[in-house]
Amino acid sequence: MSEAAEEESSAPDESREITGTTETWGVYTLLVPEGWELRKGDVFDDQSPDYCSVKKSDFSYFDFKNEKEETQKSKYEYNHKTYTLDQKDLPATTIAGIEWNGFEYGDSFVPGFELYATANGKFIRVSCAGFSFNSPEAQAILGSLKIGD
Repeated sequence: MSEAAEEESSAPDESREITGTTETWGVYTLLVPEGWELRKGDVFDDQSPDYCSVKKSDFSYFDFKNEKEETQKSKYEYNHKTYTLDQKDLPATTIAGIEWNGFEYGDSFVPGFELYATANGKFIRVSCAGFSFNSPEAQAILGSLKIGD
């Protein structure tokens, strides 16, 4: 294999398009990429419309939580103190009309991030494992998110 071909095959494909289906659960409407699943509810209540996960695997997922404001703040602050490996705060970023604040943690092998926002009067928190904030998957899923009433 030529040196150029080797570089091309090992370079991350940041521009690849993420496709899938748009699904709705509770207040969330979002993209579920091909081969992934939408897990409805959470471990305590699989019918709760306030929680859902878009999962590639048990180790690569996006958890969406609609919480009371004080719960959102306390859980976010706890995670900010706990997930300390290579942690960095993210600048406020608007995606699909929602302004997100949060932090990234981990390294290139085990990245993740935690975000919070207020959208449509709801206090939303997103916990992600397996992807960086700027990954095509994160940008596609967050870019598809709509928060209903």
